[in-house]
Amino acid sequence: MGIQIVNAKGYSDIKYLQVESYTDAGKVRPHNEDSHRYFIPDSEEEKDRRGSLFVVSDGVGGSNAGEVASAEAVNVLLLEYYFGEYPEQVPERLKNAVQHTAMHIYDLSSTYTSMQNMKCTLSALLINSDKFYIAHVGDSKIFLLRAGKMTQLTKDHSLVSKLSRLGLLSDEEAMKHPGKHILLKALGDRPIIPADFYSGRIMPGDVFCLVTDGILEHTTVDELNSLLIGNTSSDMLSEETSGNRLQQIVELLNERGGYDNMTIMTVKVNTI
Repeated sequence: MGIQIVNAKGYSDIKYLQVESYTDAGKVRPHNEDSHRYFIPDSEEEKDRRGSLFVVSDGVGGSNAGEVASAEAVNVLLLEYYFGEYPEQVPERLKNAVQHTAMHIYDLSSTYTSMQNMKCTLSALLINSDKFYIAHVGDSKIFLLRAGKMTQLTKDHSLVSKLSRLGLLSDEEAMKHPGKHILLKALGDRPIIPADFYSGRIMPGDVFCLVTDGILEHTTVDELNSLLIGNTSSDMLSEETSGNRLQQIVELLNERGGYDNMTIMTVKVNTI
């Protein structure tokens, strides 16, 4: 949890990145199996060369050592991306780092009895110059809030999501489906994972939002959009500093049940 504001040299009219995050175990599960971290290089040269990386991961419920899997995935991805011996091109570095991370999780789950079959999701956002890159496996999510509209940039690798995309489930049916937490793809499944990769250009005022699936257990994307921009029709959140808004959102979701671990991270592209 925290806020870090740094100069982002290399953006034509974008001056700062503002990062906020909050995580909570919820009201039902005894442990928090979510992990999240980010790294913004101190060196202006390193920022220009490799950018800033933000990662969330969720240990898969029902598998062993979910909290180990998520923590390892986040830490290894950051280390491999910045220090691994990979091509210098940003997209290729990210792809190689993700595949190394997937192999690492699989090796741990195959080697140690206490970690047998452990799995986790992985959603990573890389901001470099005026572009963003995303690497994604599982059902954690990355959204882009631009001009007041929130768009999901990632595709859930879940049974329900696939059925919905095929037109076999409505949104309401998907929310209530008993198999909504069944993943079709996760780190730990196999040594080589066909992760999804996306890229695009950033604009001043963009807000990227990375969440684990527990955040959307008790809210909709539209409501989350309103909560993030502080445009709610009720007094659900108090009017305090924006740095406390993520905590207030999680506390609101806990009041509604808090059935799962919850992690939310926002990365705002500011102007002066």
